[in-house]
Parts: sequence; structure tokens; C-alpha cells
Amino acid sequence: MKHLENYRDFDQAAAELHARLSAHLDARGSAAHLAGRHGASEFGSPFRRPNYALLSSVLAALLLAISGAAQAASIDARSPSFADVSTAVAAAAKGDTVIVPAGTASWTKTLVINKPITLIGQTTVNYTNETASDQTIILDDVSRSISPPAPIIHAIVTSGDMAVEPKVPLLQIKGFTFRVSPNTTSGAENGAIMLTGTCPAVRISNCHFDRLYQRSVNTYGWMYGVMDNCLHTFTQRVLLGTMGMANYNGLQYGDGSWAEDAHWGSYKFFFVENNVVHNVVKAGGNMDAKRGARYVLRNSKFYDCSVIQTHGTEGDRDRGCRAIEFYNNICNRSTGGPGTPGGLRSGNLLFHDNKYTGVDLGNPWVGAWVARLGTAFTPWLLASGANPWDQNDPHGLYASGTAVTASVVSETGKTSFKVAGNLSAYNTGYYTIQNTRTGLGGIIRGAVYNSTSNQTLITCEYSIAWATSKVTFNIGDPFRICRVLRVLDQTGLGAGKLLSGTAPTATPLNGAVNEGSYAWNNTQANGTKVAIHSGAPANPTFVEGRDYFNFAPPFAYTPYTYPHPLARDLAPPSALQIVP
Repeated sequence: MKHLENYRDFDQAAAELHARLSAHLDARGSAAHLAGRHGASEFGSPFRRPNYALLSSVLAALLLAISGAAQAASIDARSPSFADVSTAVAAAAKGDTVIVPAGTASWTKTLVINKPITLIGQTTVNYTNETASDQTIILDDVSRSISPPAPIIHAIVTSGDMAVEPKVPLLQIKGFTFRVSPNTTSGAENGAIMLTGTCPAVRISNCHFDRLYQRSVNTYGWMYGVMDNCLHTFTQRVLLGTMGMANYNGLQYGDGSWAEDAHWGSYKFFFVENNVVHNVVKAGGNMDAKRGARYVLRNSKFYDCSVIQTHGTEGDRDRGCRAIEFYNNICNRSTGGPGTPGGLRSGNLLFHDNKYTGVDLGNPWVGAWVARLGTAFTPWLLASGANPWDQNDPHGLYASGTAVTASVVSETGKTSFKVAGNLSAYNTGYYTIQNTRTGLGGIIRGAVYNSTSNQTLITCEYSIAWATSKVTFNIGDPFRICRVLRVLDQTGLGAGKLLSGTAPTATPLNGAVNEGSYAWNNTQANGTKVAIHSGAPANPTFVEGRDYFNFAPPFAYTPYTYPHPLARDLAPPSALQIVP
């Protein structure tokens, strides 16, 4: 029993022992039909020596003693049709394996998995050759009339102990080709596979996401695990995935994730490794993130993708992305491909040892910015220099007055209007201006004084991604000029106070500690470095040497075990003895 002493969670112990046992036992037994279950006592022993039979019975009894895992079975779906697979999944118990044969089937509904099982098709992916052997093919005909649009597979699973480092999968989806259907030509924001619930040991592997109108994966729940050896072929503007940990530590909105350290180099992330992304359309292809997400992209090959992308604490109650590690990847850019490695709207990044090949990047840096500098999102509102969520210049109000002309609003993110008097002192210094009638505003990018008219032409910036952020002034609209120094949950900030509820009390930066982003050993083919930068034009709340650093971190950091333990096939138990 010493082998079990380190396990705090019986599910995890049972899963590992069952994985090891299955290397000796033919769990499938005879070719069972639909929903055919095989208990441990039904296994036909493939062993010739009696001691092996005794070994199997002892291990089976051990599994039964700790969690009932001796009853783990394999169930063969008759075909890859939705009806046959969903029936087999319904018949499966916790810890069972559902095996789906080769073939092609159109699914018009979402397959819901609500227990920790293994679902295996016959597709395989060759990472080296960047090809897939498409054997079990699911055509995406899932209805887009559902709001929000439904995934192809929705795993809603709570199992395992999040404080125990995982060794074998509790939930596994393996060996499927998810392919575009000629009947479905619209997107679905929740992904081909959506993961919700709480589980430390999820594995998605050997899947081909083939020309879909939706992203490959969406982790909405508190999930640790890995997506390994998958091929993504994008012919539409879609995302590689959306990462989130909304219910981290049993809370909501990602608040729990933002109350903790980043846990760099640990298992407490969702990993994507040994993936290949062929972004044929040369747009999208990013891995987006919010709700306190923590994800790692490593040892993968990306073609014409910016890849790194986050949402910030901005457009709803959800918090932004918390932490990203991006390393040992090969990112190839062809003519017309995205000219940047990505951007950060919140959270921190360890960015190292990546090779950027092909056509040189136009902007060889990951740009740090915050959308609230130019958009008054609910509930956090504009980072105006007077917002209690942010760190504001203690000087307070610099100037106020009213507009003497109506604004001219461009579609390129600029608004210009005139005010009385000489306000040219605010031409530089990253001051913000806000229309206090509408609450809208942005960074001042120009303040040109005309002494003849005794007026100053103010030009401010807004975020063009949101139509509601367009800053307009009518004649007589009041304004105020302040300055914001740092913004809630921006890059460069780490753990803060634990928030809760739909309307938490605002305090500056929520009491967050400093926690920088670091970039090192990232190179282009021309020998230039790929770094982290505050954007162009510079975003005023980011300071190199405080919020981001273009060198290796000064603290101890070792990347997490590679390959990920969940991506390994376990060997059978060794050094076991049967004592009469």
C-alpha cells in the first residue's frame, strides 16, 4: 500500500492503478456490443503463468478497496453516430472507457459528458509530419439556433483533488476528427470541445480540428490538464481556443485565480503542447483567455498565428487572464500573415525560447495594453484617472471646462474638439480626458493651442473595437483632465484581495502586488529579438523595468515537466511481489 500513500484523492489513485492494470489486462474483452459492460471478474486472462492471474486479481481487489474502480469497463459504441455514442456514454460509469469505431457521422446535437470517463476514437495525429489519419470523423452539424451556440462535445465534470498533482487522466477525449460540414457555415463561440466543472486531470489528444467555423477548445471551468498531439486546420477566422478558470477555488468570475500567486512552472495551468496549427486563412488563430485563465503553450508549431491574446478585466464582471507561459514554440509567418506575436490586455507572461521563422514580423513584440483606457466598460468603467479601481495620479484634477465645438469623430480611433483657453500643457504626459456627461473618454494624443482664437484643439483616443466607446462631445459638454498611473489587473500586477459578488467594493488596484512579465531568448530568422513592449504608440500605464522585463526572471523558474504527465502512457507497476 505504500504506492498509495501520496494520494489524497481516491479517484486519482484509482485512475492511475487502472491505467497501469490495463497494460496487462484486455479491458475490452470480447467485441462487446452497445452498452456491453465487462466487470473485472469477466476479464479473460491473457496470461499463461498463474502468478499473473493472481496479480490481476490482487490489483483488481485493491482497486475495489479504494474506490470501486475494479468495475471500470470498456464499452464499444456500435458506430460513430450521435445516437450510438451518446447511448454508450450514458451506459458508462465513472472511470469507464467508451470506444468509438472508425467511420463518419453527422452530429446535430451536443454530446454531453457528465462524469469522468475516457472517450476514444480511432483518429491519430503525427506531430512530426503534421498530418492526421482521419478515422473517426464527426461532421459539425450541431444547431446554431441555440443561444449561446452549442459545442460539439460538452464535458461537465467535477472529479479529483485540485491540490494533488495529476498523474493520469480522469477525463480524456482522444482520437477524433471534428470536421466542417457542408451544411453548417456559421460560427459557434463555445468551441468544438467545451470543458466546465472542476477537474485537475483532463486530457485531449490525437484530435484533428478540421476547417471548423468554431474554435477548437473552450475551458470555462476550473480545469488543469493538457491538449497534446492535436492538429488544427483553420480556413475560417476562428480561435485556437478560449481559456478560462471562472470557478477557481470554488468562486466566480476568476476572482479566486486573481487572489493567488501565478504558480509559474507548476501543473496549475491548462497546457497545450505538441500541437500543430495551420492557419490557412491567416487571420485569427489566437489563444484567447479571460476569467482568471492560466495556460501554457509549448513545444508546438504555429503557422501564421499571432497566438498570444488575452481579454482584460473590462467588458463584464469577469476578470481578465491571470498568467501565461509561452515557450519552445516554432512560429512561422508567410507573406500576409499576422505581423505580431500577440498582445496582453491583462495578466503576466513568461515568454522564452521561441523561434519566429519565415517573413520577419512587422512589430516584433508582444504588446501590453488595457482596453479601459479608451472604453467605459460596465461595471469597471473608464480608466479616467479618477476611477477608484485604478492607481491614479495623486495630483487629482488637472483641468476642467466645457467643449466650445462639437467633436469630430474618426473611424480610426480619434476624437477632436475645441475648448476655451490654453491647455497645450497636456499635449504630452499621457493625460486622460473624460466627458463627465457620458462617462466616455480616452488618452489625450494632442493639445494644440491657437492664440488668435484662444482655443485648444484636443484630440483624444478611444478603442475602435467597441462602437460604444466612441468619444463624442456636444457644445457645452463638461470635461475633466486627470492622469491614471496603473490600471486594475494590467500586466505587471499579480495577486490582490479576494473579490466576491456582482458589485464588489473598489479599492486602488484591488491591493495587487507587483508581478512582472519576462521575455528572453526569442529570436527571428534575421537574428533580431522578439520581446515585450508597451505598444506603438506607447500605452502610458506600462513601465519597462517595473511591469515587464526583456530578460530572464531573477527568481527561480523551471518549466513544468515535459511531456506533461497526463500525455504519457504509463508503464505497468513494477517490483510487485505476490506473497502467499
